[in-house]
Amino acid sequence: MYSDERRQKIVSMLETHKYVHVRDLADTFYTSEATIRRDLDKLSKTGILRRTYGGAALVEGIDAEIPLTVREEEHRAEKEAIARAASSLIKTGDVIIVDSSSTCAKLIPHLYAIKPQTVITNNPKTAIELTKSSHIKIFSTGGYLRSASLSYVGETARGMVSSFYVDTLFFSCRGASIQTGLTDPSEEEAELKRVMIDHAKTVVALLDSRKMRQNGFARIGGFENVDYVVTEAALGDEWTRFLTSQGVKILYPG
Repeated sequence: MYSDERRQKIVSMLETHKYVHVRDLADTFYTSEATIRRDLDKLSKTGILRRTYGGAALVEGIDAEIPLTVREEEHRAEKEAIARAASSLIKTGDVIIVDSSSTCAKLIPHLYAIKPQTVITNNPKTAIELTKSSHIKIFSTGGYLRSASLSYVGETARGMVSSFYVDTLFFSCRGASIQTGLTDPSEEEAELKRVMIDHAKTVVALLDSRKMRQNGFARIGGFENVDYVVTEAALGDEWTRFLTSQGVKILYPG
């Protein structure tokens, strides 16, 4: 097993059990305790866990942020299915915003064939990926670069987004609930997403089903300004009734 794959499995175990022992991990992965300690030391630098005597504990809290490098590897199949469904809402020649989320990053391969006219993003990695297409005009917001999320935020990013009005915004967030709406761990991220929502004709939220029962620290807003929720699993009756009452269409992978 490659080290990156082993570390991702350690993260998944932490999310389930909240605490892991070095000895148990070594047994599980048939490797040495020294190797596991190096894995935990590397993961601790990302902020996702806290080293303890003999193991590690998950860093929890609604303002705790899972680094993009970790999120990119989580629930890949679900995110790809959601992105594929969301791509059906894009037409050739559209002007769109794609936020810095790991779910929206899965939209990029679909854009090469659809050929929107312009893509605005606050993710430098997304901007670079889009240079593979000579047909798409790319705008990167600039601003303060948050290393954990690889996203531009702050006044510069907000000002750049505010200078455009686009056909469609595609965004994701940490959590969604009927009571509190859409939330993120970072107030800076939430503030920028509010500006994005205000400057888009159509607003599309890409939310895997796990997020429909989570909350983040900073509120982005309610569902009254969202046109579509794209998710991979059937929502329950309560969510379906609520979203319908807000005028939100629910889109599932075909």
